[in-house]
Amino acid sequence: MADRVDDHRVLVDRSGTLQDITPLVGDLTATDDLETLAVEVGFTLLVSPWDRYVPTGVLAPGSKLHIRNHGVDVWSGVVVTVGLDGSVIAYDRGWYLGKSQVVLQAQDAPAADVVRRACALAGIPAGSIDLPAQTITQIWAGDTPSDIISDVLDACSAATGKTYHSFVQDGALQVETLGVTPITAYHRPAENVAAFDITWALGQVSGEDSIQNMVNAVKIVAGDDQTTHIGAEASNAASIARYGYLQMVESVSEDPGAAQLEAMVRSLLAQRDRVAATRTVGEIWGSDTVKSGVVLRFNSPAFGIEGLHRVTRVVHRYGGAGHTMELELAALSQPRAAPQAADTVQVYGFPAGIGASDAQSVEADSSAGSRTAGTAAAFVQAAAGEVGYREGPGNQNKYGAWAGNNGVAWCAYFVCWCGAQVDAPIPTNIGSVSGLRDWFSARGKYHTVASGYSPKTGDIMIQKTSASHTGIVESASGNRVQTIEGNCSNMVRRMTRSLSEIDGFCSPWDEGG
Repeated sequence: MADRVDDHRVLVDRSGTLQDITPLVGDLTATDDLETLAVEVGFTLLVSPWDRYVPTGVLAPGSKLHIRNHGVDVWSGVVVTVGLDGSVIAYDRGWYLGKSQVVLQAQDAPAADVVRRACALAGIPAGSIDLPAQTITQIWAGDTPSDIISDVLDACSAATGKTYHSFVQDGALQVETLGVTPITAYHRPAENVAAFDITWALGQVSGEDSIQNMVNAVKIVAGDDQTTHIGAEASNAASIARYGYLQMVESVSEDPGAAQLEAMVRSLLAQRDRVAATRTVGEIWGSDTVKSGVVLRFNSPAFGIEGLHRVTRVVHRYGGAGHTMELELAALSQPRAAPQAADTVQVYGFPAGIGASDAQSVEADSSAGSRTAGTAAAFVQAAAGEVGYREGPGNQNKYGAWAGNNGVAWCAYFVCWCGAQVDAPIPTNIGSVSGLRDWFSARGKYHTVASGYSPKTGDIMIQKTSASHTGIVESASGNRVQTIEGNCSNMVRRMTRSLSEIDGFCSPWDEGG
């Protein structure tokens, strides 16, 4: 419709006959948000009970509406709220997907089929559902179809590293991969003016750059009823040193194989390890082709905006000065927060038989490697996965950052961090070696070397000299102890210690105390 002047009309469906009520409508807007399934339409209906020429009862909750431009639907939906003052709120049919609570069980079902079944439970047709060959096993009870669809799309994103977008078009749910190819949106304000690219004329531009949603460490997990396993992890040491430790955990319901795990974890890190640039264009000429998820190219550096930006929210305004919009945008062309050369990737794979039926997500940070949580072995493996990590200038490190006390000696924070990864019975708020020793001693779980105690895997070693250093026992033999220690020559490293160097051992795994 680039060659036509906008002529948006509001019509109400009366048993198959469309009535144009545009003359009674003011302040018409349509809000489309990438994070919201339904597009919201709002307007004010002329109400004048004392004027017999103003019709009454024009709309009621449940009335079916259309917004058309030159006879083509740009939106259709249902009236949800009608105020006594004439205020009207309506939504497209995606609204129904978020209202009813349903029960749905999927057992090794293709992701697209699960989405179609969720739509059917809400009475909404499913259109084009472009999802990968990912299978889903899960039970939902009391969730809305919208919740189910969101869970399925998240699972597909975790498996492929791509982002999927759901929306309603022509009365049916559509699912597609968010692309990066820009569109050109046109507007023609009058018959005697040629259509032009809307990005040529911008209103006020504002925005911000933020690390609020940055991620510089990623773990991919799967699990069953008793165990949680880490299949792969990736992090960027330079980004962590600069911005602090910011981790995400993604769950998968089946083992995609080592090659795919590596591709997934690299992709997730590359996508999220960025300073997000968001921009708002306060007013810009309107175009029906601009919807949430589309990409526009801007070339207005003087206004603080250039390059590719995805529309994350658009408010269409009709009437008055014509069709205009307010846009919220996210830059696609942001560089990595730190050079990709600083990425480290480890792939462990999953045990044979890991299955979707028992998969769990991890609520907190998970430990390195495929292992059982909450055991001494898991505690040690969490530490082993960190060997080689180096602090940044000024004692900057992810363990101190995690504890909220960066830039100080961090051997005790390293021990607490490893414990937190696997839900070990270890305090998470102690930053001193003597504090660790005293905490376990108060619980009868500290054993001196002089007592003849034999150290075990998973014990916490306390050095003799004024309790100045600590580490995690990996193994012990005779009078030698193999440890993994943080802040050892400014890094995490393996050490072999003589019992003569050690005062004693904290034992989180003791039965008593």
